[in-house]
Order: sequence, then structure tokens, then C-alpha cells
Amino acid sequence: MSFDLMVLDKHKRFTDRILFLEWYNELTQWQENIDYNDYKHATPNLQQWFLDMKDIVAPLNGEFAPKDDDLGKSRFQEGDYCIAKEAIYVAFAWSDAEKILPIVEELAKKHDVAFFDIPKDCINYPDGFVLNLSESQPSSLTLFQKIKRLFHR
Repeated sequence: MSFDLMVLDKHKRFTDRILFLEWYNELTQWQENIDYNDYKHATPNLQQWFLDMKDIVAPLNGEFAPKDDDLGKSRFQEGDYCIAKEAIYVAFAWSDAEKILPIVEELAKKHDVAFFDIPKDCINYPDGFVLNLSESQPSSLTLFQKIKRLFHR
């Protein structure tokens, strides 16, 4: 099982959960005409976040992916990154989540990007604004469960 998270450009400011979910559903169709392993098309702040993050959780694909002989030799298992223009989605080992999550949050603040904390159903913006996505949740499924279903179809 993977632990999933997302960082997004702070200028992609959502104040309404429905608008965010519509954007998220469109984004995770992964239909932009880009290479989702290449960080260079992302916004500058997202690029900087990725360049720091790749040294902590190496990407499975792309120019920074470890050679086959080096897989599994770093502190944490490798992660599966999907790099869009305005967001980076990453899935990594659940067993590493407790140690990686604070690092992700720290790097999000350092690089001035918003952090979508999927298990907590909220987006934390660098200026302190938090969009709670679980408010008025009509279903018994959490947003995290719905996202997992969408992402893993």
C-alpha cells in the first residue's frame, strides 16, 4: 500500500472544496501533453521542491531514477512521482510515511508551495491558510479513500 501526497503551486488557491475536487479530478486524468517524469515543466517553486525531495525519496522514473543496482539502497524506498505543471503527486511506501511527512511539510514551506495532506483531507498554503476538504462530507468515504479510488483505477 502506498502513502500519497501532493504539493501544488501556491497560486492555485482553492477556497472551495468542490472547485478543488473538480480541478483534482481533471488533473489526475494525466492528459496534459507533457512527460510526467520531467520536473522542468512545473512552476519554479515546484521544481525547487522536487529537486530537494528527490534526494530524500528518489523517483522511480526520469532522469534522477536510481540505476537498477541501486534500488532500495537509500534511506527511504523510491517514490512514484507524477509531475504536472501546477502540482506534483507522489506515492511512496506506507512504512516510510511517518518519517517522510514532516520532511515534505518542511520542504513545502521552504519552497513556498501548498501541501495537500491527503490523509488529513486538507490543503495547507504557505501563508497559513488551510482548506479543510472534509467539511460537510456527505459520504461515509473519506476524501482520501475517494482519491485513492480515482488514482488507482
